Amino acid sequence: MFIAHKPFFLFLNLLYYGSHAIVFPSPVPILPIAKHASALCSVTILATYHKRVQSKERSGILTWKKAQENTRQDWSCYVRETEGWLYAVQTLRNAITANTFLATTVLSLLTVISGRIWDIIRTGSPGDIGRNKLILQFVSISSCMLSSAYQFLQSARLMTHAGFMFPITKGTKVDRLVRKSQTCQWTGLRWLYLSLSAIMWTVGGDFLFLLSSIGLVIFFSRIDQPPREVRDIKHGEDYQNEI
Repeated sequence: MFIAHKPFFLFLNLLYYGSHAIVFPSPVPILPIAKHASALCSVTILATYHKRVQSKERSGILTWKKAQENTRQDWSCYVRETEGWLYAVQTLRNAITANTFLATTVLSLLTVISGRIWDIIRTGSPGDIGRNKLILQFVSISSCMLSSAYQFLQSARLMTHAGFMFPITKGTKVDRLVRKSQTCQWTGLRWLYLSLSAIMWTVGGDFLFLLSSIGLVIFFSRIDQPPREVRDIKHGEDYQNEI
C-alpha cells in the first residue's frame, strides 16, 4: 500500500514545497488608481463641456451668456438713443450692488473655508500624501473663489465706468463696456459654481467629485439654454441700423 501510494505522496510534497517556493507578484492597488481616474475624469468632463459651449458661441449658436450680452448691448443702445440717463443710472446701480454683494459673499465664504482647512494642513506631517492632496484641494477651492470674486468686481468696475461715460461719449464704446460687464458677471457665477465641485472633492473624496461634476454639467446644460423671449430679438449692428 505504501509503495502504491508513494507517487501520490511525492506529488503532495511537490505541491506543498513548490507553492512556498513560487513568488507571486503583489496585487495592483485598484482603489487608488480608481480615485485618481475619477478626479481626472471630473476635470475632463467640466473642461470639455465649457469647450463645447465656446465652440457653439463661435459658430453662432445662441446661449444664455450670448443672449444676455446681446440684451445688455441693445439696452445700452436704447439708453443712448433715448437719453434715458436716470433710468440707466438706476439700473446700473442695482447691477453694481448685486455684483459687489456677490464678491463680498464669495470672499467671506473663502475666509471661513480657509480657516477650517488651514488648521488641518498645519497639524499634518510634511510629506504626507493626504496632506499634499488636501493642499491641492485647497488651492482648487481658493482659485475658483478668488477668480469668481475678481470677475464680479470687474463687472461692477465696468458698469461704474459706463455710468460716467453714458452722457458724454458718442459711439459704441459704452455698449462694449456694458457687454463686457455681463461677460464678467457670467464668468464670476460660473467660477462660483465650479468651486462647489472643488468643495465636494475636499469633503467627500474623488468619487463624490466625479458625481458632483456630472451633476454640474447637467445643471449647466439647462441654465446655458437661451431664454425664449430673446431668441428673435435683433442685436448689435442690426439694431443700430434699424433706428
